[in-house]
Amino acid sequence: MFGINKKKTENKLSLKLESATLQEQFNKKIEEQQRNSNLKGYRKGKAPKDVIEQYYGDQIKSQIIYESMANIFYKKVSEDKISVVGQPALNPSSMDIKKDIKFEAIFEVYPEFTLKKFGSIKYKKPTALLKDEDLDKSILQMQKRFGNLEKVNEPASNGKFTKIDFEGYMDNELFEGGAAKDYLIEIGSNNMIPGFEEGLEGLKEGDEKEINISFPEDYHVEDLKGKPVKFKVKVNEVLETSLPELNKDFFTKIGIDVETTEEFRDDLKQKLQKDLEVTLKRKEKERLFDSLEKLNPIEIPSAMVLAESENLRKAAAQQMGMDISKISEDELPLSNFSENATKRVRLGVILNKIIEDNDFKADADLVKELIEERSSGFKDPEQYRNWIFGNEEQLKNIESLALEEQVTDLLISQSKSEEESLSFEEVMTMS
Repeated sequence: MFGINKKKTENKLSLKLESATLQEQFNKKIEEQQRNSNLKGYRKGKAPKDVIEQYYGDQIKSQIIYESMANIFYKKVSEDKISVVGQPALNPSSMDIKKDIKFEAIFEVYPEFTLKKFGSIKYKKPTALLKDEDLDKSILQMQKRFGNLEKVNEPASNGKFTKIDFEGYMDNELFEGGAAKDYLIEIGSNNMIPGFEEGLEGLKEGDEKEINISFPEDYHVEDLKGKPVKFKVKVNEVLETSLPELNKDFFTKIGIDVETTEEFRDDLKQKLQKDLEVTLKRKEKERLFDSLEKLNPIEIPSAMVLAESENLRKAAAQQMGMDISKISEDELPLSNFSENATKRVRLGVILNKIIEDNDFKADADLVKELIEERSSGFKDPEQYRNWIFGNEEQLKNIESLALEEQVTDLLISQSKSEEESLSFEEVMTMS
């Protein structure tokens, strides 16, 4: 019998099935089948034993061999306190129950490892301040979102909109998806490929122009990557957003219960400050965990990675509004998610190890605090709180979040960080 190496995820065991035990089980199964048989030409339960064996013998042998292998395997790993991941591959040396049968079990185990010292963790801690200019910009964005587009007799410029007709040519031929009529573009939004919006600046209604640019090397359409193209453009209209006034009607329209502009600014400032603090905390944790995962490059069972890859693929399909059962492997390859899945699984294993090593239990006060935070976003906070405390699965999810915060606090207290000063916009748009 090969020994189990708990530091490697894939292991093998060489075990044995006793012939006497197999034959005893086989005979019992045959007798049971004989009593219940209803073969043509025989009364129910009266078919001879040799006939039963002829009909069902191979099937019964296979059943008892594989059941016996599984029983012996799980008994062995249970005795040795081994955490098996996924299903083992059980390979018998033969199917002849008249002799002892050796078999090999190939399986994966939950990795055992020693964590590196937390003092070796180094990461950049993002910091930022909310300034008046950030508040002004946010207010302007809200006004634009609820504003109306109005036609202007001015040249197209940054922040203005244009309605255009365009045709795209590659090697003097119109390429698929390269033409549109009355297409609305905001100059400076960077929604088009580099150089296109810049090529529209200065144009007025009725102007025509040829814009010569190239598609980016990382463009999502393979045939267009890095290719030079020519766009023939005609400007139909130049438009500008008419901003709504900051008054009670506007505040009500966007769902903020205030009377004056000053109250509106104070309310929005508080919300933006909270958003900033939450985002900074989340980004710090992401960087911290990324450093932790890289510091502990442990081997991960492929079964766990596969399961997580499938979860990520399913989530991606749902996000795109697609039915995962109707998406082919070519359309959304599972391999696209394996790298991210490996990192997520490895980090999960590492965090569980920290929780185990430190004998952490979910802090009751922190659990209540997390529930309070979430309940504030509901119309009836009390109903939400009662639902959480009455739902074991949901409560466990909150407890898991509490444990993660406790681990995060421990890591921050022992690791080394260097502050990185960023703007409000940089933090809020970080990937």
